Amino acid sequence: MKPSERFKRRYVSFALSLEGKPPAASDAKSLVHEHFLSFFGEIGIAALAFKLVKYDDKAGKGIVRCARDSVEETIFCMACASEWRGKACRMVSLSTSGTIKRVAD
Repeated sequence: MKPSERFKRRYVSFALSLEGKPPAASDAKSLVHEHFLSFFGEIGIAALAFKLVKYDDKAGKGIVRCARDSVEETIFCMACASEWRGKACRMVSLSTSGTIKRVAD
């Protein structure tokens, strides 16, 4: 596949809290995937090229990958997170970049 045929990736860093505390890595993974799945559906996630790349459970921060054309939708979806399994949650986007190294700083 030629480089021009591949999708352009963007990385969005976020902060996640569940009832005011950073959730464990397994809970965070479930929360992010379930929220994006309920928001976009399976076809929407495929079009979004969504993937949870990294999550630090001590800091409550992580990185998701998406297609360059879908950055605004990804950030909007994060802002809409308010509840997960009966618990209050909050997902805030911190920064966006084309490389993991730059978004992690």
